Amino acid sequence: MELKKLTEENAGQLKGKHIYLVRYFQDYIEELYAAYPLLPFIEGVIDTDTARQGGKAFHGRSFVVFGMEKLRTLPKNSALIITTGYFTEEFDALQKTGLPDTVGNIIYYFANRDTEYYEAYLEKYADTPLKNLIVFRSGMGTWEYVAGMDFTENARALFDYMLAEGYNRRYEMVWLVKDPERYREVEHRNENVHFVSYDWATSEKEQERDAYYEAICLARYFLFTHACGFCRLPRKGQIRIQLWHGCGFKTVKNVIPQKRRYEYTTVVSKLYAQLHEKEFGLEPNQMIVTGYAKEDWLFHPVKDWKERLNIPKAAGYIFWLPTFRTARSVVSYMNVRGKNNQSGLPVAGTLEELHGVNDFLKEQNTVLVVKLHPLQKRENIYQEELSNILVLDNETLASADLHINQILGHANALISDYSSAAIDFLLLDRPIAFTLDDLEEYEESRGFVLNPIRDWIPGEKILSLEDYMEFLQNVTAGKDTAKETRRSLTAKLHDFQDDQSSRRIVEFLKLE
Repeated sequence: MELKKLTEENAGQLKGKHIYLVRYFQDYIEELYAAYPLLPFIEGVIDTDTARQGGKAFHGRSFVVFGMEKLRTLPKNSALIITTGYFTEEFDALQKTGLPDTVGNIIYYFANRDTEYYEAYLEKYADTPLKNLIVFRSGMGTWEYVAGMDFTENARALFDYMLAEGYNRRYEMVWLVKDPERYREVEHRNENVHFVSYDWATSEKEQERDAYYEAICLARYFLFTHACGFCRLPRKGQIRIQLWHGCGFKTVKNVIPQKRRYEYTTVVSKLYAQLHEKEFGLEPNQMIVTGYAKEDWLFHPVKDWKERLNIPKAAGYIFWLPTFRTARSVVSYMNVRGKNNQSGLPVAGTLEELHGVNDFLKEQNTVLVVKLHPLQKRENIYQEELSNILVLDNETLASADLHINQILGHANALISDYSSAAIDFLLLDRPIAFTLDDLEEYEESRGFVLNPIRDWIPGEKILSLEDYMEFLQNVTAGKDTAKETRRSLTAKLHDFQDDQSSRRIVEFLKLE
């Protein structure tokens, strides 16, 4: 079986065949449609992602996105065209599946504009040695941009640590962000630090493309938290590390095996190493048990957080980090079936109940800080202003250049549900509670990596408003009723309980 790039010459040879695309990515297929007149011959798409399967309409044609089982029933004289930048990965997967004779001996891949440029620059730099250059990236794919997420998370924490240790004097550090102009001040303050737009990968301006691909083709290390497609065609010697964003309770939907997408990934414990191996299709030697870089922030919270976020002074602060149920439109496929209510929050579902919580907090001179998930917008929850319940959304934190872990160290206690931030917070050994009122619905629509999940809850279980109020009362009274359970599970979930995760990651890299 041979993998061939689709060209003008061989595309003409496919006319009249039963063409099936492999992977349904709308933008990618749009580029294929614009490049080659093959639409009349495309009879369907094959994709393992169940969220993409089903009927589709495309430029006046209707077709179906099938699961991989469709490969067994392809008609004679069929042809497959891979429509993703991970074409070598898909080619290997197709070979392992066992293709029928009806597709012949050639599998084609379509190189979209991004891939065309990537391949051209790889050829340009083929004989140029790698440089002491590190590329950083945080956030999801370019089509899923959320403001502020492109300069934060574990990549940012590790970057800050490396600056403090002076590694920028020996390494050029390049950040891939949406808008480099937002970060020019960071460049000016730090030697050998540069910001490049990831949109320059397909820029019409040669100077911008050159800047982008010089970093991509000459980098020795890639450190990123979500998307890894930008370094999908690595040169020999390039090392890619998926720093990820958290070890939590939830499963990840429709995961494609990641074994070939990066060399290593960081986790917080041997337990999570085993879980991530299985969930992401990785090998044991790809797991680095170091802790997460952003966990170091918990031990050194930003001192002027109240001024930067307009937080009132109080005797105590309780943070509430509910996981999103309704995500932003760009990632609406991640929505989770849950209960609808007035407040948009778990447990305290009505505005009357929320007012009751606020009244109690006011009596106790305590502020409840509700930090929304980055994928949730402020308008998804209640709109009233309450004296002792404050809402922080992603935009607010981003504008203050703060990450939740940089202020979470000020919390006397945490209320969460299934957020990975709850796992981070365990390191502070403070009271924590989990709202589980929609656990069954969440389990059915998303699922958990730790089962049975009730045995792995490292804190109080809140099933009702009464449970919620009892937890608030205990915290404000200085009672820590789930201390033993929390400490027992923390020992299983974390191999390290200190502020040295960034140091351990850098030591693994063996930077000069």
